[in-house]
Amino acid sequence: MGRPSLVAQRTAEILDAFERCVARFGMEGSSLEAIAAEAGMKRSILRHYVGNREQLVHALAERVIGKYDRMLADHMAQATHLTPIEQLMTYLFPATTVSTAESLLVLEALIAASAESVEIRTRMRGWIDRLVDWSADLLREAYPAVPRRQCRSVGYGVISICFNHESLTPLELGPRYHRAAKAAALALVHSLSNPSQAADMT
Repeated sequence: MGRPSLVAQRTAEILDAFERCVARFGMEGSSLEAIAAEAGMKRSILRHYVGNREQLVHALAERVIGKYDRMLADHMAQATHLTPIEQLMTYLFPATTVSTAESLLVLEALIAASAESVEIRTRMRGWIDRLVDWSADLLREAYPAVPRRQCRSVGYGVISICFNHESLTPLELGPRYHRAAKAAALALVHSLSNPSQAADMT
């Protein structure tokens, strides 16, 4: 019997090293040489398993987006007993922080890389679109009389509050800021009880 393929294992090791390099040196500073050194491999091994640097960045984007998609799917599978608003808020503003400073730096680096890469930008925008659609579905379920475009606007606003708050994680601001961000998001959600005053994404 032949040896099992090492592709999945080696690819994971390379991407782990890439994430650590991006968090430490930024996307531009994460050369193939730096990634190979971090992974404890020769540069030729990186190219064999993942490809050139552009392919490596695309693989990282796919991995990060896939991780967030799975986190959302897992959350929804475990949150069926909650109301739609509770499902939204417990995912975006969990009691314990899910993202690390390193993972946030990697996400921010990928967003920045979108300016130079149509493929990365398309992937990242697709993820945001799915997240906004999910939030709009929950808000529409909670406020069935409100037009979907307004639910999308408020959903995007709530997600934006979440992202902005998470971007400040390295400052270790403490629980009062977490509560403030969640309260601001809830105030925006409750604006849908008066649709004439709610934001409208056209």
